[in-house]
Amino acid sequence: MSEGTAAHRAGPIAVMRRASTHACWLTAALAAAGFCAALIAPVQGGSADPRHAAGRAAWRPFDVLVDLHGLPAAYTCTELWYRFHDVLMAIGARPYPKIDTFRCGNTAATSSLSPSVQLQFELPDALPPSLAQYADVTVEPATVALGPGKLPSFTGADCELLRQMNARLLAALPVRVLGTLSCPAPGAAAERFALRVQALLPRS
Repeated sequence: MSEGTAAHRAGPIAVMRRASTHACWLTAALAAAGFCAALIAPVQGGSADPRHAAGRAAWRPFDVLVDLHGLPAAYTCTELWYRFHDVLMAIGARPYPKIDTFRCGNTAATSSLSPSVQLQFELPDALPPSLAQYADVTVEPATVALGPGKLPSFTGADCELLRQMNARLLAALPVRVLGTLSCPAPGAAAERFALRVQALLPRS
């Protein structure tokens, strides 16, 4: 792997089962029932409520490019991989997301302050009772906290990273962020912080 511009795939490598065939089949069924527009419509600003009732859901694929800018410290490709992985798992994503990192290296010295992360993953999409037969996962609504002490890879130095993940990733997803995240000025003492998010989580 070349440093700086090459994509990096750190952490466990697994083949994520593609959902395209299932998604097309399910979309056709939803269209017949009058729900197609709701399924494929983009989320507006990430402010929509996760559907409130526990129940049945289908996995919905997402493909998101996150461009980070002017981080206060450089992250290696591995550090970025684990931080994005931990956030996705916390908000209910299917295991083994595909995470590619760009403009980073094996050390902070070879990494940019403005890296990019390409994410391909699936989240539960709640179904109405009339379409429960198309479900492949059972879910329940939950409020999760993102931050140091809540996610294994996060430290007190990751506030700005999480703030940008909120603006550029969570805002594009069908989750609801509660409140705002304020980060200390550069050079200030690290503070405990957390971002609370409402999401649908798969039942174990």
